[in-house]
Amino acid sequence: MMRPHYFYQKLLLILLLAHASSVSAGLERWQTVELGGEKIGYRQLVREEFEERVLTREELVITLQQPGEAPRTSTISLEFEETRDGRPVSLSKKVSSQAANQKIVARVEGSELRVERSDGRQVDVSKHALPDDFLMPYGIQLALRNAAGDARELQFSAFNFSTLVFETVHLKGQRQSDELPWHFTYQQGSAAQPSHWFTNERFDVLREESMTGGETLVLYDCDKACALAPFSPTTHVYRQLIRAPVRMPEAALRGRVRYQLSGDSALVPPETAEQAVVSRNGGWQVDICNDCGAEDAPAAAVLEAARQSTYWIAADDPEIQRLAAEFGAEEEPLDVMARLTRFVSLHMDAQPDYAGFATASEALASGQGDCTEHALLLAALARAAGLPARIAIGLAYNTERFLGRKYVFVPHAWVQVWDGSAWRSFDSGLGEFHAGYITLALSYSGEVAHFTRVNARLHALKILSAARVQAQGGKP
Repeated sequence: MMRPHYFYQKLLLILLLAHASSVSAGLERWQTVELGGEKIGYRQLVREEFEERVLTREELVITLQQPGEAPRTSTISLEFEETRDGRPVSLSKKVSSQAANQKIVARVEGSELRVERSDGRQVDVSKHALPDDFLMPYGIQLALRNAAGDARELQFSAFNFSTLVFETVHLKGQRQSDELPWHFTYQQGSAAQPSHWFTNERFDVLREESMTGGETLVLYDCDKACALAPFSPTTHVYRQLIRAPVRMPEAALRGRVRYQLSGDSALVPPETAEQAVVSRNGGWQVDICNDCGAEDAPAAAVLEAARQSTYWIAADDPEIQRLAAEFGAEEEPLDVMARLTRFVSLHMDAQPDYAGFATASEALASGQGDCTEHALLLAALARAAGLPARIAIGLAYNTERFLGRKYVFVPHAWVQVWDGSAWRSFDSGLGEFHAGYITLALSYSGEVAHFTRVNARLHALKILSAARVQAQGGKP
């Protein structure tokens, strides 16, 4: 059995890019990035003003390390092009790591924003209606400068790179009497908690604070030597591991287990064929076994969506198509899935890569990634074989030592395939499905935002109890 995979670093990368700082004209600035009081990287910010355009660039470099493994580094580059009066022209994001290289380029075309994203193997294009109040870093700074008084408030639309949608931002600030004269709260979309900006009189953001997975993430200005100073990489993963209330033996996991969960009310476990969910005591009672749940049969449109290729679940990749045909698209679905699951398990590197999100095409080409790449690749192969597939995101119980801990639930992702009567789970990362898998969300597209939405709330989830359920006659 492979070790559990873990994608806390990926959540961190997404949350770091929730919004952009601003910098003064023609100025290069450096920042240190800290999580939980420990350095994890640095950011460089540059602003250039031309005759008709203003260009803002950011480069964020994050290095984290799992115990006993080599450090992994991710680089995220952002560019914002605006007119001299603060109107958006274009924006882009590039993520580079050992296993993933993603690029998103968005350009204003009339009343629309044309968005093109690519992993170097495939290109996905979408268009989005342009809000009248769309602002980017320079425009935000201009709007704040043009306001008056010791309190400044601004509402505008920002483009979210991870969800590819516009979100409403509420920026509310008050002058304060210290070395950072302005303090703003920055609330974007459905974020559970606001970020905090601390700026100078020009509204350059010199310090940012936000909560990530229950810990404080801070970016603050310092000189180049300070920002680039060496450090010992760390992870802070233990907040994301959820202690099991009891140790569950293999016999119990092969039967039916009943859990009592409490936590974020926005994270409601779905009913599936393998999971029965009842709201109870301000939380949820969740029963898990091979046939515990009573999920309704999917509509034809849902099954069709579960067969389609998407940017992340790249079922139309020629090599994925070839492999799906090789593993027998005309045979029994469960037999096909067993072979595909084994292929992915053997194909992917035993040492997971937590730096950046990779598409199914990238995972196949590199053989690197963690449970998200396992799930995306396995789902793409299943769809290429003609089988409806979706991704389950949640927790998996671990009895082996993981990051120094045993008997814990770890964040995980796996695949569910429609076999004609129910959705059945397959996991190329950990092995066979058992009653230690708790599904917290389902994704048909494999979008990054679906994974990060769950992981952003895991620190608030508690497993209050876990008990083996005996059937009549004393058998599980």
